[in-house]
Amino acid sequence: MNSFNIENKPSPAPAVDRAFVILKFLAGAREPQGVSALARTLGIGKSSVHGILQGLLAAGAVEDAGGRKYRLGPLFEELARNRRDGRSLPEICRPYLAGLVQQMGYTGVFGVVDSDRFRIVSVVEGSGAFQVKAVQGGYIPLLAGATGKVVLAFGAAAMPDVLPRFTEDSMADAAALAEELSQVRARALALDRSEYLRGVYAAAAPILQGDRLLAILLSMGFQDQLGEEGLIALGRAVAQAARSASIELCEWRL
Repeated sequence: MNSFNIENKPSPAPAVDRAFVILKFLAGAREPQGVSALARTLGIGKSSVHGILQGLLAAGAVEDAGGRKYRLGPLFEELARNRRDGRSLPEICRPYLAGLVQQMGYTGVFGVVDSDRFRIVSVVEGSGAFQVKAVQGGYIPLLAGATGKVVLAFGAAAMPDVLPRFTEDSMADAAALAEELSQVRARALALDRSEYLRGVYAAAAPILQGDRLLAILLSMGFQDQLGEEGLIALGRAVAQAARSASIELCEWRL
């Protein structure tokens, strides 16, 4: 029997039970889900799923992800913020970003997927005289460079039919990119060798809640400064910072 099936479970408020089963499933899903898929997987009638989703949508507990599919909505970030003693996700992650920049010396960025773009929420500039600049509150294309690989690897966007090209080093082979994405997911780390900005190397790692991508840590420097060995070292540091932030977020949930 499907562990999410609650049709035969006695309850004084079965609609509430079903709403929480739907929310729990969406929280663990890698991709947005449609009414039919939820009904089939959870063993709840389609009309019931549709009605519950509309109520959750009105409350902000879920949001329309397009294509008649749904994901968790902004209400959960608000509730989580209150549970974390009023600290927001950026506030929790900023010490890890600052520590990363202090350790490696290169500009660091904390950002989130915002519709079809990557939004830069926080920036900590590096200590050297020559640094790659990032604008707090600015945006970069969703599938650009290292952040784009993280977005694709963790299911926050679908693989496009035509890969975007930003420089002559951008990946153009879909099969090669798919192979790299499997490694990105396994290592929770993506590297960018002048694929978004010419002469700029970067490393990005996911901040996760289970398998769900919450945010991304990114650090970048000029190719001439980093070189291949420097990029590998930067990648290790970025991945460790993101893992530490993810662990703290999980502990706050318990």
